[in-house]
Amino acid sequence: MKKNKILWVMLFALCSIFANCKKDQPIPEEQLPPETQTGAFTFGCKVDGKIYTAKGRGGLLAGQHVTYGYYIDSTIIIDIGNTDSKFNVQIVLKYLGSLGIYTLNSLQNRGEFYDNSNGSIPGSSNTYTTDNVNTGNINIKYFNPVVGSILAGTFEMNASNGSGKIIHITEGRFDIGQ
Repeated sequence: MKKNKILWVMLFALCSIFANCKKDQPIPEEQLPPETQTGAFTFGCKVDGKIYTAKGRGGLLAGQHVTYGYYIDSTIIIDIGNTDSKFNVQIVLKYLGSLGIYTLNSLQNRGEFYDNSNGSIPGSSNTYTTDNVNTGNINIKYFNPVVGSILAGTFEMNASNGSGKIIHITEGRFDIGQ
């Protein structure tokens, strides 16, 4: 009887140990931020399938920044950066006073992606720009340039570097307040 009791105690102890063991939890996959129009200071896109995100208000020296400027000549400059992920995106757009799709294919309307993931300084090999061949689109879905200024929309583009390498940026979205 004593042997049975010892076996039951050992069996219970083993069951308790295995029940408390947790499987390794997978590392959550980074996701794009949702499309919003609230001035949330969020940005996300995929560059050749890899997710890039930034969140936060701040200047160029901030670790992450999602900002825009609206100028007297109706030019909008969207500037996004993340020093952790080592990238910067800039979109320059001549705003024509209406929401909708604008083509990124000229000096006046262009998109640029700068990749510093390998630690190199800005140059033609890691700066990708749209042009009249490698184009893109930006869809301004919400823009209120007055009190509580918010700019929100989506974008996609193909851009090339000085060596002719082309990157494909898809599922881009931004929601920026002032």
